[in-house]
Amino acid sequence: MTALLHHDDDLLAEGYRRCAELTRRHGTTYFWGAAILPAPQRRHVHAVYALCRLADDIVDAAGATTEGHVATTTAALEAFRGRFQDAVAAGTSDDPVLAAVARTVLDARIDPECFDRFFGAMAQDLDTTRYARWDDLLDYMEGSAAVIGEMMLPVLQPTSPAAREPARALGLAFQLTNFLRDVDEDLDRGRVYLPQEDLERFSADPAARAVTPEWRELMRFEIARNRELYREADAGLAHLPGPSQRCVRTARVLYAGILDRIEAADYDVFSSRARVPTWRKAGVAARSLAQRDPEAPPRVPLALRPMPKRTELTPTWREARPARIRRALDVALAADPGGWYVVGASRDLGRRSLVRSVGGREVVVWRTSTGVAAGPGSCPHLGALLTDCEVMSDAVVCKWHGLALDPAGAPGWPAYAAHDDGVLLWVRVPTQGEVTADAPRITRRPDAASSVAAVVEVAGTCEPRDIIANRLDPWHGSWFHPYAFSHLTVDEAASTDEVLTVDVTFRVSRTWGVPVRAEFACPDARTIVMTITDGEGAGSVVETHATPLGPDAAGRPRTMMVEATVATSERTGFAVARHLAPLLRPAMRSTARRLWVDDMVYAERSYLLRSRGESYGV
Repeated sequence: MTALLHHDDDLLAEGYRRCAELTRRHGTTYFWGAAILPAPQRRHVHAVYALCRLADDIVDAAGATTEGHVATTTAALEAFRGRFQDAVAAGTSDDPVLAAVARTVLDARIDPECFDRFFGAMAQDLDTTRYARWDDLLDYMEGSAAVIGEMMLPVLQPTSPAAREPARALGLAFQLTNFLRDVDEDLDRGRVYLPQEDLERFSADPAARAVTPEWRELMRFEIARNRELYREADAGLAHLPGPSQRCVRTARVLYAGILDRIEAADYDVFSSRARVPTWRKAGVAARSLAQRDPEAPPRVPLALRPMPKRTELTPTWREARPARIRRALDVALAADPGGWYVVGASRDLGRRSLVRSVGGREVVVWRTSTGVAAGPGSCPHLGALLTDCEVMSDAVVCKWHGLALDPAGAPGWPAYAAHDDGVLLWVRVPTQGEVTADAPRITRRPDAASSVAAVVEVAGTCEPRDIIANRLDPWHGSWFHPYAFSHLTVDEAASTDEVLTVDVTFRVSRTWGVPVRAEFACPDARTIVMTITDGEGAGSVVETHATPLGPDAAGRPRTMMVEATVATSERTGFAVARHLAPLLRPAMRSTARRLWVDDMVYAERSYLLRSRGESYGV
């Protein structure tokens, strides 16, 4: 029974993940609006959208309405409708998406009759390509648009039945906006949704695909009609609770923005598709989050912390005592890594193999059906470099002659243990002086579903210990990196040689900063982790790993610094940030890289002094 329940949970989780992905890819306005909602409501929005999208894809498929294919398309639509109804009746389905949709219909108590009207409208798309009058189009939109507003209403949890008609009006407004934007695409499908009476009134011909004075007049008329529907919908905002109100307002502003784009393009909907850019969608969502209860605590945890002028900045050399740093470094170097090395970001490894250097040896890493595998980077046949190779049946296949190398290894080609922790890739290779460990020591991180991770790599001429020593000197941050840190103090009473506790303000501007409390600790000799323990982003970590690459041409050691920042926050607005992850990661990497361009100079200098026999404490 426990295994069955676990399977159901996994199926639902996968279903809602797929629904979210469908919404993100095809319904970006719904996606950004829903980002404001609490997670349970957000996933219900995704599920309703996914069902409608999948049905729409059936009737909008290439050739779906051509002669000889209508019957096939009708059968496919009916089959999909049947699977949906069976899923709702059973409360689940073998199809993850339908399992999620069924759970949403039941949990949100969406009236099943809504779906009868919806599927009826989808079937109408297969035999109706023109609408004589506005009222005829409204009859179609009853099942294709107004009913979507009714489906969403239980998810949004209105405070009054008076929200129903505005919700229906919003559904109509959204779809009319789609019709105006998608005239060109609909023509390709043989459909014209604009009422024939309107086309005749303005002597406009969409089939000409030309922006004429007549076409402009028609579009002005339809846009005015569209905006009136939006005004009718606005009356419903007062009947929605705060998060739902902000969600609907965001979607409404973004969709209405498409009309603005059409106008800005001089009503040309033929040469390009009117879109609201992603940055605009994110900005509107962020502003909606800012419209909140004035009694609630501030969402942005800024503190008035003016950055001291450079001439007034207190030097930190007295606090950065060499003996203190050395003791902490000795403790770190005594922590056995067990032969494990970080070789890059999980995102670096796709469907083909990847070769990295560890301690002067080439190591190949590839994905298998059960995880990741690794081995020597040279093919045992003729020494070909095993980078960017295909993976077949879990074996990496040499590009030169097609030799397949199994994860278990081969004669003269020993397999290495490998691990993907979801953020970083690890490989275990035999290392003198280290006792082989079954797994790498990975410190606690925020849950992947509630965090954003970014990884940066910077190579330098130094040893791993120099990377670690740099991080064990937090005092240099506020002096060497005043653009990033200020007001840094080490809490000696709370610190030991194993854990360094600091209070620091991350700079937002010269006037404002975000104060936090953080701890630095070394789980092994090649890793140091900063964990925010109090303040904004508590639980977030910055892991700094040092992997020896081997000597350069001059015999000097080269080391790769790999730093993973895993950020999280309990604030509602972080949901928007997580959805912005593809845009956030470059900024996160840029910030980390800027710091390490400076810090690698520090680490390289430490190595140079030590190689010359000059000791300054570390």
